[in-house]
Amino acid sequence: MKHLIIAFLFMVFGSKVFAQPLQVQFSMQSGLSVPLFDFAATNLQKGSFTLPGFTGSAEAKAVLKNKWSGFIQSGIQLNPLAVGLLGYEKVAADPSLEDLYIRSDPFKVIHLLAGPGYQTRICNLFLLEGQVGAGVFFSSTPYQLYKSKFVLPGPDHFEITPSKDVGFAYSAGIRFSYEVTPCYQIGISSQLMHSEAAFGFTTGLGRRVDYRNITLWNTSLSLTLKLFTTSGKVQHQN
Repeated sequence: MKHLIIAFLFMVFGSKVFAQPLQVQFSMQSGLSVPLFDFAATNLQKGSFTLPGFTGSAEAKAVLKNKWSGFIQSGIQLNPLAVGLLGYEKVAADPSLEDLYIRSDPFKVIHLLAGPGYQTRICNLFLLEGQVGAGVFFSSTPYQLYKSKFVLPGPDHFEITPSKDVGFAYSAGIRFSYEVTPCYQIGISSQLMHSEAAFGFTTGLGRRVDYRNITLWNTSLSLTLKLFTTSGKVQHQN
């Protein structure tokens, strides 16, 4: 994380050294986070039973010559679980279970990403921007409370506590913006993110590790504020 921040600051303050004009912007985004592929699958082997949920993020960006940019972004994704399907699959897989009711918190992913971008103007009022990024996912499985009914006498309820993991992540995204004034823009963004996680659990049979692919497609409304612009001029003293 420290290296991502240092790289962004180097781009901001290094522009003065190379005498390049630079604009610093700050964006806020919120919208819909849609799980894809294994992350949305409803099987016990690889699936996570996640549903569309909330995403929110904040981003700092330095734009060079109104074209190339570097960004650092932090955000959160909260995806609820399809508990009905999860309960059905668990009952089908365990002959000793007659019925199962599950209450669950959402699956949580916090991301920190940084990378380059490129933007172009359309009709002087609109901006189309593409970004690629890399960083980390801080992911956490949900707390779950199970109320069970066994064929033979057994526990009537039990809980599964969260497991956490930190893993490498990468992303690609586009943003279409309208420049309301020279000071701010509004727009819509689409971002695809992926990571792989290993979640450890302690069971009655010992330690178990569940490997999961986390793929998210976020679509958000964004507000971008232009904070300041460096002149990029080098002054010489006689």
